[in-house]
Amino acid sequence: MVLYIDRQLARKFKRLQTAYRDALNGLDRLAQGQFAGITLEERTELLASMERGEASKDVFPDGGKAAFEMVLAHTLQGFYGSPRHGGNKDYASWKMIGVPPLPVRGRQQYEVQS
Repeated sequence: MVLYIDRQLARKFKRLQTAYRDALNGLDRLAQGQFAGITLEERTELLASMERGEASKDVFPDGGKAAFEMVLAHTLQGFYGSPRHGGNKDYASWKMIGVPPLPVRGRQQYEVQS
């Protein structure tokens, strides 16, 4: 989903670049500058506290709920959306739920027999 969100931050979500920077900086502050270095359990608890709106009010005035929900919504969009937007690599989520991949407009839909 990183590719999807990264592409959209340069396009459709451009107005949210500051919100993403603030969220990432806040995560880093909560993890005392070591988010990538903390354990999976510590990361999970930190993110769960944001989901509940219980992260430090010094870092996130709303306890991190808005930042968590923003990233979650965009992650879901990338996972279930069309791969042409940068997410859902190889139609993974569509295959998982039984949705056949849609042909991309402008491409040949059938193999040509010679």
